[in-house]
Amino acid sequence: MMPHKPKAVILNDTSTRYHHGCARVMRLLCEGLERHGLDITARSAARNDWEKDADFLTALAEADIIIINGEGTLHHGKPAGETLLRIVNHPARGVKPVALVNALYQDNPKTWGEFLSKCALLAARDSESAKAMAAASEQDVRWLPDLSLSAPADIHSQARKGVIIGDSVKLSARKILARTAGRFTDARFVPTKTLQSAIWKSAFARALLYRVYNGVCPLSTPPFKMPLDEEAYLTEIASTRLHITGRFHAICLSMLVETPFLALASNASKIERLLHDANLGTQRMADTARLERTAPDAPFTNTEIAAIRSFRDMAHHKAEALFADIAELAQTK
Repeated sequence: MMPHKPKAVILNDTSTRYHHGCARVMRLLCEGLERHGLDITARSAARNDWEKDADFLTALAEADIIIINGEGTLHHGKPAGETLLRIVNHPARGVKPVALVNALYQDNPKTWGEFLSKCALLAARDSESAKAMAAASEQDVRWLPDLSLSAPADIHSQARKGVIIGDSVKLSARKILARTAGRFTDARFVPTKTLQSAIWKSAFARALLYRVYNGVCPLSTPPFKMPLDEEAYLTEIASTRLHITGRFHAICLSMLVETPFLALASNASKIERLLHDANLGTQRMADTARLERTAPDAPFTNTEIAAIRSFRDMAHHKAEALFADIAELAQTK
């Protein structure tokens, strides 16, 4: 007889949002849980109204453990964040443990502490979030780097040339990035997200999208690439000498393949926290003035390379410990 495999459900499956970093996080999360003996029976997509999803609620009632993928959702009291946390009070939960993992936590209502206190395991993706979650919940909270950093890139080494200009969740930052692209003769626009419709194979459609998405109207646009999957996106990053972006996961994946980067602030302090925890300081944070005078490259120092490698090593080992602890919790339902 085959041994019983504990059943797990995952809330906030961000891989459905065509975002390469989120797709990698979800892949590594699922692979890690399955490697430690869990059977993932349901995944509720980001922004899905899980409370009205009959199939998910059925799987929830039958599960042995619930895993909330926090990612960048739990900040500034966003309704989407509270929607995730409400699962701790749902009747279908019963007494099964809830694990909140890979979470940013910033500037949230004190009332959210009640939700956190009902979780059996709390894991933040940065040290400041861990402190805030611990204060709110009065529980021990671990932290480890974002799960996107917990495994090697597994792509071939690339010759580095040109500059990649990324995107941002903020329109104001996208405008800055687009203007920066105009300063380089060898820049290409490679956003963290992708679109898969055949229409985007048209150069005219991509040029129009570039102008609308970035809120600019240049006479010409840089080459615009939308890699269709995680591997293709990582290959793009690994083949450039400099990556300028406002996306958290774009920075994570740049660190993964050791591509020098400059970062614009996002809609929360997620990038600043990442760089602090990786012992990279603030020298790679940029603003409009810096981007207007930036050199065509900004190579890593030996100290930065050593810090990044140490950070990735920590991410791997702490992620494996996290998966093992979640599997053990599932056995104690």
